[in-house]
Amino acid sequence: MSLIALTLISSLTWVPIGDKQALICPLAQLSQCLATFPTQVRKQLPYSEALFKTELGLRSAMVLPIDDSHFSGLILVNERETPDFQLLNIDGTTYQYDLKEQAQLTLWHELGHLENIGLQGDVLPNELTAYQHEWLADIYLIWRIAKAKGNLDLAWQQYHRRNLAALTSPQYMSHWTSPMMIQVLKKYQVSQIAGYSQYRDFVVNFYSQITQIEPQNLREYSSLMQRTFGEAVLQPLPEYLSWRKPELGRFLAPTLIVLMGEAKAHDWLVQNSML
Repeated sequence: MSLIALTLISSLTWVPIGDKQALICPLAQLSQCLATFPTQVRKQLPYSEALFKTELGLRSAMVLPIDDSHFSGLILVNERETPDFQLLNIDGTTYQYDLKEQAQLTLWHELGHLENIGLQGDVLPNELTAYQHEWLADIYLIWRIAKAKGNLDLAWQQYHRRNLAALTSPQYMSHWTSPMMIQVLKKYQVSQIAGYSQYRDFVVNFYSQITQIEPQNLREYSSLMQRTFGEAVLQPLPEYLSWRKPELGRFLAPTLIVLMGEAKAHDWLVQNSML
C-alpha cells in the first residue's frame, strides 16, 4: 500500500463491525473516502459521486453494505440535513419536539444495519425484510445508548421521532419502528441492556421473545394514522379500523404525553377511541 493510501486511511474514521471495518464518511470527504477502497470494493458502490448524492437525497445519513473479507460498509453522513426538532399538528395546534444528539443517534442506527447484516445466518435469519432491517437497527441503537449513556432517554427520543415522522407522512411508515422498540424499552431495564458486553448476546436474548408485526397490520396502522392525523378533510368514520385503535393508542401514548401533557393526551386518546 502506498504512503498516500496509508495517509488517506489514517485520516478517516473507521469502526469495527465484527471482524471487519466500516468507514464513516462525511459527504464533503466523499472523494477521499472512495480513494481508500480497492477496485473490487469500489465496483460495489455507486459509480459516480453524483449518484451517491442522489441516493442520499435529503437524508442525514445512509449505509452502503459491502461484500468483502475486510470491509463491511460505507456510511455516508450529511450533518447539514440532521434535524434539530420535529413538528406535529394535532387538531389545529402545532407541537414542537426538540432533538438532542441526533447526528450521533443517526450514526449508531446506520452502524446497526451493518451489525445486523453481519449476524444474518447466525443469530438472525438468513433473510430479513426491509422493515426488519429498520427495527433491528433501532434495537442496536437502544443497546448503544444504554452502553454509552447509562440511561434510555435518547432511546425514547428515537421512539418519539419515529412516531412523529409516521404521523406526519405515510412515507415514513417504512421506518416506524416504535411498535418494536417499545417492546424492548418496556421489557428491559437499562442496566440489563448495558450488561450485554456484546450486541450479539443481546440479540440472542431479545429476538426470540419479540412479537413481530405482519405487513397487513402495518398497512392498517398507516391508514388509520393518515385518517386521524392527515391534512386532507375526511368524512368522520368512528368505526374505521376500530379494532386497531387501542393498539395504536398504546404506541402513540408516550409521545402524545411528551407533546401535550398527560391530562390532555389522555383526553385526546379517549375522544379518538384509542385508550
